This record gives sequence, structure tokens and C-alpha cells, in this order.
Amino acid sequence: MSFQNNQCYKFVMPAVLKFFPWRALVKPLATGLFLASFASVAQAPLDIRVALVIGNAAYKHVPPLANSVNDARAMTLVLRRLGFKVFDVIDGDRNSMAQAISRMQADLKGQQAVAMLYYAGHGLQLDWRNFMVPVDANIDKADDVPKQTVDIEQVIKAFRDSKSRMNIIVLDACRDNPFEGSGSGKGLAQLDAPPGTYLAFATAPGNVAEDGDEATGNGLFTHFLLKELQRPARIEDVFKRVRLQVRQKSQGRQIPWDSSSLEDDFAFNDGQKFKFTAEDYQREVQEAKAREERLQREAQAAMEREKQLALLREQERLRLAETQRIAEQKARERAQEEARQREQQLALAAEAERKKAQAAQEALARAQAEEAQRLKDLALARAQAEEEAQRKKLSAEAAREQQFAQEKAEWDRIKDSKNAQDFYAFLLKYPNGLISQQATYALETLERAKIVAQADRNGAVQKTGEPRLKLNDAFTRVTKDDYTGRVIKTASYRVYKVENGLAYAKSEVDEIIATLDGASVQAASSFGTITYDPPFTNMPGDELVVGKKWTSVSIGKNQFGSFRRSMDIKIVAYEKITIGAGTFWAYRFELKGWSGNSRLEETYWHIPDFGVRLKSITKIFPPRGGAIFESNELVSLTRS
Repeated sequence: MSFQNNQCYKFVMPAVLKFFPWRALVKPLATGLFLASFASVAQAPLDIRVALVIGNAAYKHVPPLANSVNDARAMTLVLRRLGFKVFDVIDGDRNSMAQAISRMQADLKGQQAVAMLYYAGHGLQLDWRNFMVPVDANIDKADDVPKQTVDIEQVIKAFRDSKSRMNIIVLDACRDNPFEGSGSGKGLAQLDAPPGTYLAFATAPGNVAEDGDEATGNGLFTHFLLKELQRPARIEDVFKRVRLQVRQKSQGRQIPWDSSSLEDDFAFNDGQKFKFTAEDYQREVQEAKAREERLQREAQAAMEREKQLALLREQERLRLAETQRIAEQKARERAQEEARQREQQLALAAEAERKKAQAAQEALARAQAEEAQRLKDLALARAQAEEEAQRKKLSAEAAREQQFAQEKAEWDRIKDSKNAQDFYAFLLKYPNGLISQQATYALETLERAKIVAQADRNGAVQKTGEPRLKLNDAFTRVTKDDYTGRVIKTASYRVYKVENGLAYAKSEVDEIIATLDGASVQAASSFGTITYDPPFTNMPGDELVVGKKWTSVSIGKNQFGSFRRSMDIKIVAYEKITIGAGTFWAYRFELKGWSGNSRLEETYWHIPDFGVRLKSITKIFPPRGGAIFESNELVSLTRS
């Protein structure tokens, strides 16, 4: 919310593909998985890709995991199709894992490569460090952890020493810790991504991830990651879509987490080397139809067997009645017993067939629903690919203008919805769009996460979906001219009304309206009134994480007309600051962009649960006249 008087462990979009267990992947014609277009292609000079994939399941001293080896094998196959040279370790002991890291480091040396680690298996945290657990680990106490596991820092150091140009670390290692008392807590510890690194966990720090089941063949996180890796999209879009789908599928029990310090764009599939055509789409439709027909035949055959067994049971019932007319008592009793046994056996067989028929029907229903969704996703991806192809023919400014118009039209349609599914659909289409932070906050409020928020090193806990502005919140802000140090204005505000998702704050002369997460809706002062549609977001709609970045676009209106406010925003640090209102651990943001014809640069600080900046340093460069440098600082703050 900008209270200012100025004007803030685990591209083209083609087909969304249903991913199958690794066993099915080795038969692409049987699964219909669209991987034919992912054949290896000669890499550009700086597009060398090397990955280490580790999957540990057969633990010797704790129960085995169901799907981590399946996850690793499927990931190896997909990464190779996407141009990676893959070193893989299945059910690795500590020695083999360490050797694999050394082999990868030697291969990376001097290549300026994109380096990746994917790990599926048990992981644990100790003293804010994260460890991969080998299958031979026998951990009884905390002292055993560094001696018997592999520190993630070892991999990060290998990447750093090899001078790789970009690092990607994916940890599907947040299963429940079976080594009781050996770690500092559940799951993995929060870790800010080192420079040039994208770090992804299967669930939020301090929480555990689902290992999946036999039906999917993969853990929940990896199931969706395998699918999204194959869609042409930026890396940020890939993991944002995975996060959304895992959250939706688990009903908020599992929410993946990531941290990024990447400066360059990257796409596993850039939409150029791997083409999507109408023929591919038709083949997907035909294969889906063939799978459905096969399941229908199996269901029909099961029902026919059930009917035949029912007929046999009726025949045995008649025979049983006939035995009652047998004259001799012993013969009658013997016949009755034999008939009862046969009838009982047939009843058991009929029940087994009934269950098979029911299972076949349920499998058919699931397959039909999955195929319907997959084909719907294919059609959507195809339409998005065509839209993006058209935008590529435009200038950067015209393309953003077109994208904003499309997003805003859809946003206006759903912005007042009380159905979380509307916001899931919006964010899956625009995972890092120009209005996505407002959609994210709407989702957080409508469908609260069921994860347990972990305190950071300073003991602070972020609770997403909570209002950042509440009734009777009060603060005083001082605005200074940074050229002269002169105080331009001192204003004391109080939130005097909260209504319909908006907070209303007044000072002696100003009135401000913001959403409950702090996005600017309107600012009125003696200089006039400015409104923003959609509300302009200074903070992300969910948790604050170093490395998070987004673009916020809004249309502003004042007495002179309308103007566009378009800003690129990034969280760059988590640090202690001291202001007049006190000392805080706060997140530092950097903002750059345009407000109308004026270029704007800002550095500002926020705490996660309050929608007003603690401090801001603003530089405005109007098209005519001198630059404006000013700063704002809270000198008092009272929370309700």
C-alpha cells in the first residue's frame, strides 16, 4: 500500500500433458505421452545442461518409500529429452552419492553450464541446514546427521566451484522424518537461494510432502513437475503452476515453496526446439479415445462375468431346493451341504467379480475425467501458444498492452468471486501475470493453507491469507525532500473502516483506500484523487521470500485523465532496519518502472503482516523538469 501523493525440497504454451509412471514412459506409444518432439537438439554455445538425479527408496533401517525411485527415473527420462546430460543414482548410499556429486562437478568444470540437482527421498534439517539421507543411514541422534547424510551445501559448493552459470536445485525430500529426534524439526529448513540459483522444495519449509500412491506412480509434487517441465514456459511459470496444482490436489495440505536469485531467463522447454503442431494435438485426441474404449471394454467384460456368475448361483439355488425332496435323510443332508458349499464359493466369486466391475467402472470414470481435463488443457495451451505467437510479432510495449487487456478482462469477470476455483484457473493461465498477486491473495483468503508456518531464524512466522490492514491500525509517516533533508509533510493515519474487503484510512487531510493485503485502490489529498484499477500491489499476495519478483500493472486516474502504472518489483533482502517507529526485521524491495510518462525507482521495506511500508526511498524522473528525490518513514506504528 503506497501512501503517497505522487503518481509501487522438492512464451508459447503447447499441450498440457498427463504424465504417467516411469514404467509407462518407456513405452511412449502405449501411454500417448507427447514426448516425441523432445528429442535431443544441438545446444546453443551457452546452453549446456547437466543434471544429477538421485532417487532413494530402499532404506535399510527405516520403512521404504513408495515412489521416490519412480520419481527419479521419470525425471531422468524427461530431462534427457530436454537436452540435459544426466548423472543418476538410484538407492544410493553415502559414498555413491558423494562420488556422483564429484563426477558431476568434474563434468561441469569450465562449461558455464546450467547445472541441476533433483533429489527424491528422505531429507531432514538440522541447525538450518538441509541434508539428503542415503539408504544406508542409521541415524539415532543429531550428531549422526552430518556424518551419515549428504549436506545440500555440498552440492551448492560443487556448482559454485565448477562456475556453472545457472543452478537449479529441486528437493522432493520433505517426507515425514522417520529418524525421530535427529533433526531440528519436520521437513526442510528455509534456505535463501544462493546467487544464480533457483531452489524448489516439494512443500513449505517445516512441513511434509505426500509420497503419492501406486495409482499415480509418482509423488504428488513430482507428478505435476514432470508434466509442467514439458510445457514451453519460463522456469518461474513452471514452478508456480506446480505449486498451484499441488495445492489444489492436496486441498491445501501441501504447498510447494521456492526461492530464486536468477538474473537471466531460463526455460526447460523454450517452445523453439520443441514444436507443437495440430497433428500432435489430433494424435493426443485419438490416443485418449483409444484408452477410453479399452477401459469401456474391460468394464463391460467384468459386468458380463458378474451376470454369468449370478446365473450359476441361481442354478445352485434350484439344486439346493431339489435336495430337500431327497427321501433319504443322509443323502439329503450330504447334498444340502455340498450345495451350500458350492453356493458359498460362487457367492465369494460373484462378490470378487462385483468388486472388479466396480473398480473397472471407477477406473473408467477417473480416466474419462483425467482425459477430459487433459484435452481441455491441450486446447487451452494451443490457444495460448497462438496468442503468444501473435504477441511476438508486436513491439514489447504493444505486447504488454495486449496481455494486460486480456488479463484485466478475465480479472474483472472473477474479481468478486467467492469460488477459489476461479482464481486457480486464472493463475494457472497467468501464473506470473500482470495481476497475479491480487489473484494470489484472493485464493489465500478463500482457501486457507493447511500447512504449519515455520518460524524463521528470528522467530517470525508468516501467516498467509490474513489481513495486513485491520481496523484501528494507526501510524505516523514523515516525508522528506532528500535533496535538502527538509520535512515536506507529517501525517498521522488511522484505519477507521474495514468493509467489503477494503480498508479506509484517514489523516488530518488525506484519505486512502486499500485492499486488506495493502494494494492501493485510491488516495485523496488536497492535490486531488488518484484511483487504481486493478489495485496496485506493492507486496506479493502470499508469503514474502527473498528473490520473489513480479510485474504489477494498473490504470490510474486523476483529474488530468488516465495513465498506466507499470512496475517490475523484486524482494532483494531480509534485513534489520531501524526507523522512528522502532527496529524491525524487514524485507527490502526494489521497484522500477513507469507511472504515466515519469520513470520511477523505489527502494522500500515491508514486514509480512502489515500493508504499509516501513520506509521508502523514491526517485521520480518526469519527462520535463528536475528529478524528485524523497523518502518516507514511519515514526510511530500501533497495530490493533
